Amino acid sequence: MIAAAAALAAASALLSGCGKAADKGYVAFRFANSPTALSLVRIADELGYWKNAGVRPEYVGPATTVPATQLLDQGKVDIATGMQSDNITAYSKGVKGFTVIASSMLDLPNEPHMAYFVKAGSPITLKNLKAIEGGKIGVSGVNSCTDLVIKRLLKSNGVDLSKVQFVELKAELVAPALERGDIDLGVFHPPLVGVLLTQKSKFTQIATSFDDWGELGGQAPFKASNKWLKAHPQAAREFVGIIAKTANWANEHPKESAEIAGKTTGYPVEQTTNWHYAPNALLDKASLNLWWDLVEQVGEVTPTWRSVKIEDMATNAYNPYAKTADLLDSQTTNKTIITAEQNSGILNSPLVQK
Repeated sequence: MIAAAAALAAASALLSGCGKAADKGYVAFRFANSPTALSLVRIADELGYWKNAGVRPEYVGPATTVPATQLLDQGKVDIATGMQSDNITAYSKGVKGFTVIASSMLDLPNEPHMAYFVKAGSPITLKNLKAIEGGKIGVSGVNSCTDLVIKRLLKSNGVDLSKVQFVELKAELVAPALERGDIDLGVFHPPLVGVLLTQKSKFTQIATSFDDWGELGGQAPFKASNKWLKAHPQAAREFVGIIAKTANWANEHPKESAEIAGKTTGYPVEQTTNWHYAPNALLDKASLNLWWDLVEQVGEVTPTWRSVKIEDMATNAYNPYAKTADLLDSQTTNKTIITAEQNSGILNSPLVQK
């Protein structure tokens, strides 16, 4: 009963503040925000990019018991982020009231999407991953990036996955569990990666997601409710432009962006790390499509999952730095920061009319 009451209270909070800010001269977007998660929206806030913009965030949530895709579909939030695997799952279940409009993180050796840590002194290493057999791995979500990528890395190194137990824990509980010895390996995102790297007497990083998928990254793109997009297309375009500007700034200023990441998430600023982001927030097919192969190799692709097409949910139509609404083939052609807008308005795409 207490849980049900809390869920109702969260839903009520999400429904409040539904865009009256338009009367103040700007369009508001309700952003599904987690206080301990990295966010380009919040980094843009710290940089002052929303201050005089025609579109500005209203932070709501986090509604951890309700998927962001469902909240977008129901019109309870306007913009959110989340792993592409979650978006595919939502579409496969008929939850289609959202569109992917801007890119997010990629992967670099020194700025990985995820990092894998063991207790200091553990025999488990990248060259000896079979030592995890008979042990436990802490992940923050099943069938997510924390679960699937480490499974493929283990499998490709000869580990029998049937001999490994995967334990689902809240992200902030993985490190304590590892320190206590409740698990033998933990999967972490920034900003916690940097925090653990400073505690060498307790934890040792043995690998990163770059060791599995290289620069592709796992893409947790920005997605917007179709209802909000239809009502505020120009605001959506300005939103994507600010996200692109913020991503480019973060890539050029990794130390400063990591410090802001620490400030906005509450972790020690001198210890935190940030992600590397897709330049210009442009979306591409390769990093969004990698999930099908990933799940087929170490998960389970249902017929409805496989029927989802990336072009049915993602577009560059709202990106001022895109020449066409089409998705890039890959990020290999998107290495240069673009400073001048490449179009004068919303680009032509069937998704714009949804």
